[in-house]
Amino acid sequence: MGSLRGFKVKWRTMPTPDIKQKLDHLLSALEALYGRQRRYSTKSPMDQLIATVLSQRTTYADERKAFTKLLHTYGNWRGVAAAPVSGIEECIASSRWPEVKAPRIKDILNLIIDRYGEPTLDFLAEMDTEAAQNLLMELPGVGFKSATFVLLFSLRKPVIPVDTHVHRVSTRYGILPAKMTQAKAHSALLDILPREADKLLNYHKLLFKHGQRTCTWSSPRCPDCVVADRCDYAAARRK
Repeated sequence: MGSLRGFKVKWRTMPTPDIKQKLDHLLSALEALYGRQRRYSTKSPMDQLIATVLSQRTTYADERKAFTKLLHTYGNWRGVAAAPVSGIEECIASSRWPEVKAPRIKDILNLIIDRYGEPTLDFLAEMDTEAAQNLLMELPGVGFKSATFVLLFSLRKPVIPVDTHVHRVSTRYGILPAKMTQAKAHSALLDILPREADKLLNYHKLLFKHGQRTCTWSSPRCPDCVVADRCDYAAARRK
């Protein structure tokens, strides 16, 4: 199986019948609760990448405020690339760790402009998933998870972003082993889920919502959970 550095991940085995049944139950129950998730990002790949950098350890409201102020102040990504780091940092002050993110954003934009002539990543749509993944991960500070957000949400490539909510629900419920790390969960879920962008988007967003609203980290609301009857974590808490 391929490493997380690139996207090349081969199917190891089909999910066991038990996991398949648990997965079907999970998706059916969460779709009944939250609805089928179909909405991709309306952002361009470049916009999505910068928004993803800004979103790290930051609420959506504060990320959006920082993103909007950045473009309002400098006009476009070429303007941001030419801006002083101190100016970028001031614009994104609503985001956590602006002193780290500001030079990273400037470096990303300037590297893309130097290599491709324009601050755009639209050309990734014509590349295969593995090549696009590797190119994104060559950018300063862009890791595997950040790259998957751009690839799935903006480009509809068949990858699965695994944030803390998706990881928590997947391991607690029993789709993945309880002690599996978040890093390993990316490739493990691709062994279980269909390699179709629409279905991967649905899985990600359903578990993200459930992790935010019910299966929270500190105080999970198991008595109110629609999948508690099949959940490994809820069953252990009942003992």
